[in-house]
Amino acid sequence: MDLVRELVARDIKLRYRRSVLGIVWSQIAPLSLIAVLSFVFGHILPLQIAHYPAFLFVGLLPWVWFQGSMVAATQSVVGGRDLVRQPGFPVATLPVVSISTTLINYVLALPVMFLWVGVSLGQIPVTSLALPLIVATQFLLMIGPCLMLSAINVTFRDVAHIVEIAMLPLFYATPVFYPEPATRFHLLYQLNPLAYLMTAYRAALRDGHWPQMLPLAVIAIAAVALIVLGYRLFDRLSYRFPEEL
Repeated sequence: MDLVRELVARDIKLRYRRSVLGIVWSQIAPLSLIAVLSFVFGHILPLQIAHYPAFLFVGLLPWVWFQGSMVAATQSVVGGRDLVRQPGFPVATLPVVSISTTLINYVLALPVMFLWVGVSLGQIPVTSLALPLIVATQFLLMIGPCLMLSAINVTFRDVAHIVEIAMLPLFYATPVFYPEPATRFHLLYQLNPLAYLMTAYRAALRDGHWPQMLPLAVIAIAAVALIVLGYRLFDRLSYRFPEEL
């Protein structure tokens, strides 16, 4: 845990070194996207969703965390080649560090989100206390795939580009800026764990409802299974990392 904390601090310092605004840049991008989408789907193509900016804010921040983590973690081993070559270094921590670093950006945006929700709704729902549980579930869900992708990307560098491209269709396939549709496509959304997470975030932070525990428990169990599979694949391929890098 101490190693992960030190590496996260190191990543943040390196990422924003020689930058005037520093870590503030991590907030400008999602806030700009929220402003654009709020204008488009609130005025040009209105979705008729009450308090739409708050609806969008609650869903977009965890998506930005997910997208940033997947992209950064996929390249974490390749980008950390100096650490990989160090004898005894636990290389499997690198994807976790990438997820944790992006999580810091999410946490830093929470005060702005709570302020926006409080102003829009007139209150902050007490169900917001469920937020750490939802965040922990999403964190677990990302570890397994990030371990797999980061390991495979060492040999096949195309993986990083594929992940970046895949984020766009996945963004539109996840109810980030629109509600989960009650159409024939509803079954497809049930196969997307991110859809359940978005529903849970909005239930707790915007609608004042406690999130459904059963879907979160199923996602958490599946996430643990993915972590086991991901670590086994990572460990099997890790012996080749020094020569591949």
